[in-house]
Amino acid sequence: MLSTIKKQILMIGEKPMQTLSDRRATAQTHLQNIPPVVYQTWEVDYFGKTHFAEIEKFRDLNPDLSFELFAKEKLEAYMEEVWGNHPIYPIFKKSKFGPMFADIFRYCILLERGGFYFDISKGCSASVSSLCAANSTGLISYEAHDCVVIPNMKAIERMTHPEKYILQWGMGFAKGHPILQKLIENICEYYPYFKGKSFAIPKNAILSLTGPGMFTKTIREFFNESADENLTQAGIDFNGSGIYSLKGSWVRYATVPAYTTANSTIIVDWVLSRFI
Repeated sequence: MLSTIKKQILMIGEKPMQTLSDRRATAQTHLQNIPPVVYQTWEVDYFGKTHFAEIEKFRDLNPDLSFELFAKEKLEAYMEEVWGNHPIYPIFKKSKFGPMFADIFRYCILLERGGFYFDISKGCSASVSSLCAANSTGLISYEAHDCVVIPNMKAIERMTHPEKYILQWGMGFAKGHPILQKLIENICEYYPYFKGKSFAIPKNAILSLTGPGMFTKTIREFFNESADENLTQAGIDFNGSGIYSLKGSWVRYATVPAYTTANSTIIVDWVLSRFI
């Protein structure tokens, strides 16, 4: 971990911040079912020089994909316009932490439009489409971390790494994929347990309700019900090509505090809605 003083010194070299614009694909894709677009989100649309250069490098590696960034205002407008009459929307609005907004957003936009999602701090050293077969209806990968809860036997037989968590900082799905539909339903179903409740370590509760915990649970349920050979399972960390932290990505917390520093607080407020 960088000390506060060292961070302040390094920040000098990261300024001025660079504004990130959307980018259109410049090459054809072989993908037949997953739309060739990567959605990303962050509170703002400007980044430190090093992080900006790494984001651009990731984009350059994927000329067959378009990239669209949703900063806070654009994200909130999308959720209200498209999901304002769905039970997930009031949960989104009452969430207390940025990662929860980003979690819910990625599931919603991929269900509604299809495409890929990658956290703005992450990437791949391999092109994203190269990880998928032409007829892939989805792209998932596994974390290196073991999951202490085992799935049902049918899911174990159908998953390449059933003992692992499924990462959700990067993914891809065809429009209307049933995994995403069930995932949003699960968040709505389990929300009452989390609403208004204070957690000693909020990060863990977030991971359970909207993050990798719920994502892993839902995909295990999917594999327990069906064997989808067109859902690409790209090994551990995208077959070793995943980049968990792009160089300079720590600078983004100069504008937004890290949620991992919170303790003994609620993660989502009570929803007064006809939905919940």
